[in-house]
Amino acid sequence: MKKFMLLLVVTLVSLQVASAQNQKWSDLSKEEKMMKAKAFREDNQKYLKNELKMTPTQLEDIDNVNVCYLSTLDRINRYAKTEEDKEKLAEFATAARSAQLDAIMGTEKRDKFMNYVAEKLKKSNIKLE
Repeated sequence: MKKFMLLLVVTLVSLQVASAQNQKWSDLSKEEKMMKAKAFREDNQKYLKNELKMTPTQLEDIDNVNVCYLSTLDRINRYAKTEEDKEKLAEFATAARSAQLDAIMGTEKRDKFMNYVAEKLKKSNIKLE
């Protein structure tokens, strides 16, 4: 279950990061999406470990926060009645996730990681339409 949720996290993130040439994410096969998600996660893990010097415990905690975040968004989507409620609750969940990641990584390292991911997104050639 934990591995499935991690792959789900990576898949969602890779929606924005996939690097096929001017392809739409929706046009990729499940296998292509999974391969891109795994590659994206591996790159992120290397960056967190080698550049930001995250410990194995910190890496595991980051994964746990992301799994919990996605589970929360899934429950919000399932049970909230209106789109307004869903958006409001998702904003609270996102703020809580941000606070947890800041506690684990520290604000400075988290900002560096966010910049790293933003650069990867800019280099992506996949359109998310």
